[in-house]
Amino acid sequence: MRTRAGWIALVLTGGLAWTPATVQAQGGLDVSGREAQPIIPLPVYSGRPESGGFYAAFEYVMYRQIRHLDDQVIAYRGLVDVDGSVQQDLGGTWLLIGDPPQSTFVTGPPGPPGTFLGSGVPALRASDLNSKWTYQPGFRSTLGWRFRDGSTFEARWLHVRDARYDASADIIPPGFAVGPNQVDTFLFSPVYNFTIDFAGPGQQLGVGNPGATYGIWNAASEMHISMTQRYNQADFLGKVPVRTSEIARTYFIASGRFAWVWERFKWRTVARDNTGAATPRDVAWYTNTVSNRMYGPALGLQQDLYLGTFGRIGAFSLAFQADAAGMMNIAKQRAKYELGDESASNRKSVTEYTFVPMLNGEIQLTWYPAAGIQVRLSWNSLMFMNTVHATNPVSFNFGNIGRTNDFGPEPFAPNTSLPIWERRAIHYFDGINFGVALSF
Repeated sequence: MRTRAGWIALVLTGGLAWTPATVQAQGGLDVSGREAQPIIPLPVYSGRPESGGFYAAFEYVMYRQIRHLDDQVIAYRGLVDVDGSVQQDLGGTWLLIGDPPQSTFVTGPPGPPGTFLGSGVPALRASDLNSKWTYQPGFRSTLGWRFRDGSTFEARWLHVRDARYDASADIIPPGFAVGPNQVDTFLFSPVYNFTIDFAGPGQQLGVGNPGATYGIWNAASEMHISMTQRYNQADFLGKVPVRTSEIARTYFIASGRFAWVWERFKWRTVARDNTGAATPRDVAWYTNTVSNRMYGPALGLQQDLYLGTFGRIGAFSLAFQADAAGMMNIAKQRAKYELGDESASNRKSVTEYTFVPMLNGEIQLTWYPAAGIQVRLSWNSLMFMNTVHATNPVSFNFGNIGRTNDFGPEPFAPNTSLPIWERRAIHYFDGINFGVALSF
């Protein structure tokens, strides 16, 4: 039982390619004179499988992958009175009263310039994009050649379409808790060190001096964040049979592999004037893109097991594969602030080289309805270790992008300074494949 449990654990971390094997109606694998039935009039299957030949497969896939977004606060409810004129016009100030402290408007002398007005309740977090996993469609195609001794060489390409996750904050807080003088209908993010191009509308509130809420991210009306993920993989692999019986076959596998994990975080902020209007110069974009491109060799084993033939339905087999790869990772990291009309921006680019071990495996059930045709259903799992991700994606220091510098309105958020790019121990995928292979 310990041996079986260990094998199953190994399989659950690994991937399997098409290996055309002639499965007999009454017996083992590739036994001369026992070719799969029926033979139908299609331009497939040579009738002499022991001679080898060309094969091709196409599969529909559904994959999902985890996200590594931490609980970084991106937006708070409220605004900053930069010059004190908003409080002057309102005839009072905001104080923290009670235990726990609550932000309360108090009539009387205005507070100092730079006072935060509002509750400071977090309105948008990066982790809001972690709410669920989404299976995304894609395809896997295979072209290969089978030799007389049962060994094969093939090329495979796997593409998984973009998976996108979204979250947003707007003028109405949960429960319509708009706060005194409706200050919680505005959004604030602690972006600093930005140029005058990102000043935003001159008058956003209808009170205070022009520029009293300086900056697109101060007294903003709406914010939207999204995360997009994509995956591609290419393999050039050879398989050599190392053990064969009437109902089973074991292969040794060696391949060269390319794997590409691509992720992009986007943040859009709109600041509207007191009439509700906004121009492209009142819109700010922040983008953080991480591209892990990995190259390296992979070695593994594959086990095929013939299950039998079930009347006119056809023959069935079960296969397991596990392989491990040592990958060189070229991790390209790009972060950028940009104005809505693309007239101003600031960016940072970093390229990092890391070593990424990879485990890949698959469990497959194959049906042989006719000679030269295979129909396959499989479950695939992939695990990367030491890849780079934007865990705390936003760097609030516009002029020196690279760390979070999250000094949000005290005491609502602690002072922190974390890197926006970090290596993570495990990046995991799983997926379901369904497709057809033809042997010529």
